[in-house]
Formats: sequence, structure tokens, C-alpha cells
Amino acid sequence: MATATKPTTEIPEIAETVKSSILDAVQQSHKFTLDTAQSIAKTTSSIPMPDLPTVPGMMSPEAATKFTFDFAAELLSVQRDFALEFSKLFAFKA
Repeated sequence: MATATKPTTEIPEIAETVKSSILDAVQQSHKFTLDTAQSIAKTTSSIPMPDLPTVPGMMSPEAATKFTFDFAAELLSVQRDFALEFSKLFAFKA
């Protein structure tokens, strides 16, 4: 008689290792990009640039970035809740 195996909910070690490696690579690329942009900004800071026109009611780039990422986080949270509820429909019964 075969015994039923209970599905595991733990994350395999390989998945955690891959996740960590990907996050490290992304953070390194962010650092490289920021360092490069700062170098370019320092090099070009002496070039005269005209002031850009302001648009009333327009968010600053920082505010727009925060708003967009906050919205994306909320949307991802809603999608995660939906996916978890949906996945329960296919859960194996032990």
C-alpha cells in the first residue's frame, strides 16, 4: 500500500539561492547605473542648460515614481491575494 505524500509548502533551497542571486545582480546593476549617471551629471554640470517650462499640477519625477511604485505594490498585493485564493481550488488533499 502506497502512502500518500503531503505536499510541502516550504520553498526549496535552490529557489532561495536563485532568488538571492537575481536580487544581488539587480542591486549591482542599479549601483553601476547610478554611479555612471552621477559621473555623467558631474561631467556635464558645467554645460549651460535652459530651464525647462513648468506645467501646473504636474508631479515631480520623484513624486511620480513614488506614486507609480505604490500603485504597483497595491496592485501586486491584490493579484497575490487572488492567486492564492485561486490556487486553493487546486490544492491536493492528503
